[in-house]
Amino acid sequence: MPRMRADEVEAALTAAGWSPGRDIGAELPELLRVVTERFADEGHPVEPFEAAQDFVREFGGLRLPIPGTPPDAVGFTPQWIYEESAEDVAELAEDLGRRLFPVGYEEFDASMILIDETGHFFLMHHTGPYFLGASAYEAISALLRGPQEEAGRHFA
Repeated sequence: MPRMRADEVEAALTAAGWSPGRDIGAELPELLRVVTERFADEGHPVEPFEAAQDFVREFGGLRLPIPGTPPDAVGFTPQWIYEESAEDVAELAEDLGRRLFPVGYEEFDASMILIDETGHFFLMHHTGPYFLGASAYEAISALLRGPQEEAGRHFA
């Protein structure tokens, strides 16, 4: 299936409660704290760098349904998903040669959505890491419609 056009991504975001200029800055510290504390507790601290803060500020708290069966959705709330999440994220960050920060999750498979310092997006899935795109719109398209490519070709 082809990538979604920008207007299609914006329609999906709008249906989820997004609007141009959306800014949940007042909620940002608490949304980021949940992840930073849990990852630090696991011995693999993460830092909410600028790209992560910008994404969460604009899209944080949104939930977008993924068409198809079984029912699925993505949520753009930073999450700690499972025991050893921090270790898995630290390993992927090392492979990529860039810091990562969790900015959301895919519900059905409990997969973590990550952003790197350059604004590229990845999915930490139980079958391995996947590259979602070089921008928020590319990542949203890949999450809602695919395709998702293995992250290995992006390793340092």
